Amino acid sequence: MSKIFLGIMALMILSLLSALNNPLKEDHIVQLAIQTVKSQADLPEEVQVRLVERRESPIPNFDMVKLLVGNKEGEVSVVVFVDRSAEKVILGDLFIKGENFTLKETGDPGISKIGSRFLEAKTTSLSY
Repeated sequence: MSKIFLGIMALMILSLLSALNNPLKEDHIVQLAIQTVKSQADLPEEVQVRLVERRESPIPNFDMVKLLVGNKEGEVSVVVFVDRSAEKVILGDLFIKGENFTLKETGDPGISKIGSRFLEAKTTSLSY
């Protein structure tokens, strides 16, 4: 009887530890995506970056992190791809079978005064 009790307790502890570990990893992936956008776009202090969604990416072993970057003047949607080990980050347009997956996810970048480097990166996509 005590072996069954100990087995059940061990499974419960493992489940709890697993549940606690995943949110920490998830937060790290989102934070890495946010840090990458802030540093690569050279954003001013007043610009805020917030999470819209995180889901599996079409790139194997990567998650897609969709962010909203904005200030009083407007908002721009950005997609960042982060590998599940939180070591690699891809920021830019992803094309799948000739279709711009990133643009499909973010919509038209429009005109904004969020950051000059950020705007250049969002408005200079080439189409052939």
